[in-house]
Amino acid sequence: MRIQKIAAFLGLSCLFLAGCNPQKALTRKRINTVERGLLREVYLKGLKPEKLTLTERMQFYKVPGVGIAVMDKNKPEWVRAYGQKDSQTQQPLTADTLFQGGAFSQMMTAAAALRLAEKGRLDLEADVGSLLRSWKLPRAEPGSDAKITPRSLLTHSAGLSDQVFAGYARGEPLPSLKQILDGEKPANNGPVWVPARRSSASRTRYSEPGYVVFEQLLLDQTGKDFPFYLKEIIFDPLGLKNSSFELPLSDELQSRAASGHVRQGQPVQGLANNYPEAAAKGLWTTPRDFLFFLTDLFQAALGGAGKILSPETARYMLSRQVESYGFGFLVDGQGDDIVFNLRGKTNGFACFMTLYPAKGQGAVIMANSDNGFFLIREILCALSETYGWAHYKPEEKPVLRLDPATYAQYVGRYRVNPDYVLDVAAEDYYLVIRPTGQVATKFYAEGQTLFYSTDPYIRIQFMRNKQGAADSLILWQQDFELEAKKIW
Repeated sequence: MRIQKIAAFLGLSCLFLAGCNPQKALTRKRINTVERGLLREVYLKGLKPEKLTLTERMQFYKVPGVGIAVMDKNKPEWVRAYGQKDSQTQQPLTADTLFQGGAFSQMMTAAAALRLAEKGRLDLEADVGSLLRSWKLPRAEPGSDAKITPRSLLTHSAGLSDQVFAGYARGEPLPSLKQILDGEKPANNGPVWVPARRSSASRTRYSEPGYVVFEQLLLDQTGKDFPFYLKEIIFDPLGLKNSSFELPLSDELQSRAASGHVRQGQPVQGLANNYPEAAAKGLWTTPRDFLFFLTDLFQAALGGAGKILSPETARYMLSRQVESYGFGFLVDGQGDDIVFNLRGKTNGFACFMTLYPAKGQGAVIMANSDNGFFLIREILCALSETYGWAHYKPEEKPVLRLDPATYAQYVGRYRVNPDYVLDVAAEDYYLVIRPTGQVATKFYAEGQTLFYSTDPYIRIQFMRNKQGAADSLILWQQDFELEAKKIW
């Protein structure tokens, strides 16, 4: 009887404790659901989407490591790290492992700008030409909008160059900020230029150079180097110990940094590229640190005591500005389903941020691989399923059965370059494409010239010459495009 009483007491205690921690139980369930509920980006019409585990999809895409941080009720709910920080050393990834943040840099830069404006030290509608001191914008072409403002730089509406900075391998000489802006060696980019634009101020174009111009403006206005100023105004107030714009990273932070990896799974040369274009893509951070930065903005916007911006300024920052752009991020959806998105990409790294302000929910996902966006998309599908989001749903794709002669005309070899070809064969009602050194993949028809694969999601369009014969193809995969010429 005594044993039975003890057992009954322990059982009641467990029930009591479980009842006192419903949120913890819910969070554990959500984590498990996400880890076991990844969904491919597309699936064939008539079939049910298959749920996959995070571990098997990391292996499939050759992504060594990924970190996930999730927000609920306007505060961090859970943080997890999976896999390895380096595929060769096989060191485990942790919640303190740093990733390159790419365009995540821009949202932090925008927050620093608004903090400066809040202090009365920066007019967001002033003419940038009058604010720059040690460097000047090139002369605008006739017909272009003469006035470029800090706000237009931060919302990608200034009309500057849309070139993407490639970074520099470890050991390569790094250009100064002025050399980057002028496109002078050792900079590997062209000069910042102002093309002719329509007079409408609502035109946007993603521009990393625009943020580098703002970096120069910030230096001119504060007299402080960008990494030091961001540490002082963003990182230190928030207590972010695993975030930095330093170049190079300190030995302490470098010891916790992940290595970037190419699509085949090997580390990139030198483990990671250097990006002296700090405001555009020079940030190193963790999913947890970046989510903490976001939640501080959200709490301030809701009237709380934010550590960076006042409630009024935070609400201004977290709003649509020009077309689909906010301050360093994109805005989509309407009403309660309005969502903020931001994706970052550097050599060997990929990351994504999504936030639903009306729901107080969102996530930051960072991966140390060029294949990262494949995996991130499937993680987003799992999160959407788990949290009931309106976006990031798998797409049902039709499977068309074309005339056999249509498939036959695309058969052959297509050359991307002398070392990389795509061999195309026809089987039944689909094509089989085998790239050099890779496994064959099935491609289904969604049009007479357009085909797609489901695992991974890749689209291919065949191009025809004047005689109507297929002579090339264009391949879209993740964030890049390839063109291949038919050689037989």
